[in-house]
Amino acid sequence: MGADKTPPDPSWTDSFQNLTKSWFRLETLQVYSIESERDEYEEFLRTGQLDPRRKEEWRALVARHASAGRSLRRVHVIEEPLTDYLRYEIAAYVGNHAAGEDIRLIPVPRGQWPEGLPRETDFWLIDDGLPSGTAWAMDYDEGGGFHGAEQVRDPATIETFRRWRDAALAAAVPLNDYLGRDA
Repeated sequence: MGADKTPPDPSWTDSFQNLTKSWFRLETLQVYSIESERDEYEEFLRTGQLDPRRKEEWRALVARHASAGRSLRRVHVIEEPLTDYLRYEIAAYVGNHAAGEDIRLIPVPRGQWPEGLPRETDFWLIDDGLPSGTAWAMDYDEGGGFHGAEQVRDPATIETFRRWRDAALAAAVPLNDYLGRDA
């Protein structure tokens, strides 16, 4: 796991607390190397399990927004066979989904990629369509180390993010379907 390079922009982190309508996250990397996840990831590699007490703050935030009727959606393009990191992330998704986040996956064979979706481009759309809405491009290095989030103001880039969101949602399967569980 790598070091987080820069502290997140406070307006980016505040946007999660203050959203009023929705969030959408597109994830495309197969490995993220986030310093704050190091201990949890290493424990998962040793045990194959996640400590349910970890990420309680995030899941409480998800539950608060979901109970208020906000749309919380995430799509991750995952190459199979899965990396160890993706196995860990999918295990974490189960708790996020239970808290109210609609998590979907696009499984593809390694070396293939869904047409119309970016490779190695992650972003968030927060309260999209509202005057207070923001778009954030995520910056990761080649090893998945997080460098920060940059607010996107260019209308053409935001429209591209929206097209990618729509394409990802159309191609994705719900987490429970992927895991072979009843929804």
